[in-house]
Amino acid sequence: MKQQIQNYLNQIYSEIQKHYSDEINLRETDFEKYSIFDFVNFHLIYHYILDDSSNKNDFFICISENEYRKNFFSSIFHSIVLIKLYQNYFNYENTAPELNKGDLIYRKYNREHRIFIVKDTFSEQIKINFKFPKKNEIGINDFLLKKHFYTKLNPNLVDTKKSAKNVDSYREFLSSNFNEDFPFITDFKNRTLVIAEKQFFNESKFLPIRYTNKNGKISNDLPFFSYLVECCNDFDSAKNFLLNNNECFDEIIIIGAPKYRNNFDFILQEKYRGKYKTIILIGSEKPNTENQFLEWFWSNDEVKIANNEEPNSLVKIKISDEKLHSLIVELKSEVDKIKDESGVNLSFMLKYTNFFMRMLLVNTNLSKGIFQEYLDRLNYFFQSEAFSEEINKLFYGKDVYNPDTIKNYTQRIFDKFSEISKSLEDENLKWNYIKEKAKSYQGKVIYLVVEKKNYDAINNQLLNERINNIHLISDKRIDNSKLYLDKWLNDNQNSENKLVIIPYLNNKDLFLKAKQIKGACQVLSYENLDEISFDNVERDYQNQEKTRLTHKDRKKFVQTDFTTVEESKKRELDDIFSFDLNNEDFKTDPNEIIDLPKERVIYEVVFDDSSKDKFDSTKGVFVVENGEQIKTTIGELYDNATIRFYQNNSPNEFRRILKIFDTENLLDSFDEYSESWKETLRKLSLDFGGIEKLYNLIFDTYKINYITFKFYFAENTPTRFPIMKTLEAIREFCVNNGYKNELIVNEFEKFKIYSKKDHSIRQQAGKILGNDLLDYIASDKTDISDSLSKLPEDILKKLTATIQQKTVTKKTIVNE
Repeated sequence: MKQQIQNYLNQIYSEIQKHYSDEINLRETDFEKYSIFDFVNFHLIYHYILDDSSNKNDFFICISENEYRKNFFSSIFHSIVLIKLYQNYFNYENTAPELNKGDLIYRKYNREHRIFIVKDTFSEQIKINFKFPKKNEIGINDFLLKKHFYTKLNPNLVDTKKSAKNVDSYREFLSSNFNEDFPFITDFKNRTLVIAEKQFFNESKFLPIRYTNKNGKISNDLPFFSYLVECCNDFDSAKNFLLNNNECFDEIIIIGAPKYRNNFDFILQEKYRGKYKTIILIGSEKPNTENQFLEWFWSNDEVKIANNEEPNSLVKIKISDEKLHSLIVELKSEVDKIKDESGVNLSFMLKYTNFFMRMLLVNTNLSKGIFQEYLDRLNYFFQSEAFSEEINKLFYGKDVYNPDTIKNYTQRIFDKFSEISKSLEDENLKWNYIKEKAKSYQGKVIYLVVEKKNYDAINNQLLNERINNIHLISDKRIDNSKLYLDKWLNDNQNSENKLVIIPYLNNKDLFLKAKQIKGACQVLSYENLDEISFDNVERDYQNQEKTRLTHKDRKKFVQTDFTTVEESKKRELDDIFSFDLNNEDFKTDPNEIIDLPKERVIYEVVFDDSSKDKFDSTKGVFVVENGEQIKTTIGELYDNATIRFYQNNSPNEFRRILKIFDTENLLDSFDEYSESWKETLRKLSLDFGGIEKLYNLIFDTYKINYITFKFYFAENTPTRFPIMKTLEAIREFCVNNGYKNELIVNEFEKFKIYSKKDHSIRQQAGKILGNDLLDYIASDKTDISDSLSKLPEDILKKLTATIQQKTVTKKTIVNE
């Protein structure tokens, strides 16, 4: 689509050039350095302001602050200045001004334009002298001139070396952009108010632009009675020093979403008071308002192409794994057979194959443990009460009631999953590609983006295979010592000569981040498998680009249409790898939504000292292999693994740790609010016919998993606060049904704050009891982190004593 965008922009450029050929000198120096991007921005502002329709909507130009380029402010600046001068030209009255002693005038004298001060006035003549005399003019006598159409200047013009130069520069600007006959206007009827970063105001020192800072300080060494454009850094300054002083403008232009995001209602209110007729916003997002806007949305690639840049492209590397493809086709066929036999469609279970597409770990004890854990949980899920309820309803609806028959169907599907798992345990073709690429890049670094939870395991795999030129980038932050994608994208490491490999891509967030990679970016995908996921994300991106490029409001500015040809093909496994990319849960954590439901799984672990204990499958531990510590979870452990772990047997000690990070003494408040929303749910479930009915009433549009919701009612549930959208849904239900005295209604802002802070404090404490403490022990108590150093010595000793190192002999899921 890049070529179509380039053709479209070239046509727009030609169309706009023709439009201005009789009005403005487009060969003037400032225009010559403009890209198409700058030129179009100039045209948008120019065209909108010039439109004198009495009922036109306000105007919004959508562009991210990250996309501002070298001449961005200049192009906006130029459009404002030129159109406002053009407007004032039509309102200009070429009459002789009334002159008094001490006034300043500007006129041609001895073939030069000069500034004079009026010394005296008579009926037909005035007596003048040079305001800024040259060396040979100092002390010259006053002289007489006939009254004429002189240009009157502001008598408060500061007497500096810049003053005379500014006046001449302004005249030259008018001549070069318009013509020699364009009037030297110093009092303006059509004016604009601009709110922007300060660099916007520095575009020119001689034009009728004035900047008022936050203290109301105004600089003035210019000859104007009023200013064409008044500038402020924020809206409060504009309101305090301009709008409250009976200043009125044709329009207010605000550049940058942070300048209007939180105060648009006040900005709109000043419009209703008649302080300006229209509002122009330039930023990454529209304000949350019902106010109607005329809109121009720049597309992402369009911005780059219009700035003579090459849009970052992702290269799809198709890896053909015929065996894996065949096994997944067999799985789909098994689902189709069951549908034919029973009428029940179990295709929703196919999405769980995506786990295997993401895996890079291969042929190690840990990888076998991870694959086995997934199969264990899959089998556990198939046998769970929640799954039975769901699947039995499907079969009962088709008059299939025999439990053995239903179990047989799920077992057939599970067996196919087992075959897929076995296939990838021994050989992984994505990993083979990465190894071969590393060999061919000897002496050069390759960056590999991996899931946060697999970072340590893959790093250990690199060490075991003696691959030293691959550096890992975590998709999410781990700590400051490890590279993570958001930070890497903004570092100097993100440069054009780097190669980045992404082994699996199925979501828009990662796609957009990958588009920020300046160097080469390769996305690995199994042909006709997760290749479909990547293609769908790329197509979604292109559709969003097209939506912006074909927005109906563009016709208000240009007549050129954007056209593109779309091609799509139906593939056998499309349904498995097609996701609802705009689903909020999917956007929050795309891999969670396609993995198994996060029901609580408890393992009983037997150790080599004959001791046994029960652990949540997600509990973090370190596997000790070849002197290295690999972070993993209880669920992913394999038999004979030696692990280091912390077992919290003292709630009081844990609370003492929490208090160290609770600098505002809010822990008790956190507990109160954490219990409050659960108590509200319990009350509502009694009033509205039970948990399931309440679930259906609260989550009618926004959805969470029913099992998750049901878990909120369990005794001693570890969930402190759910995600914010869930809290918002509960609050809205309370408001709509008359429960306005609930804490979640009256104190919702505190819920927002406390939820975030409670999570932060517990995360810090968890880090201490996880990585930091284990690293401290592994380093023979020499490597102490900043967080760990905050602990009192007695707590640190107690915690250190609880660290255990044991070898696992057996691990089984506990059915509870």
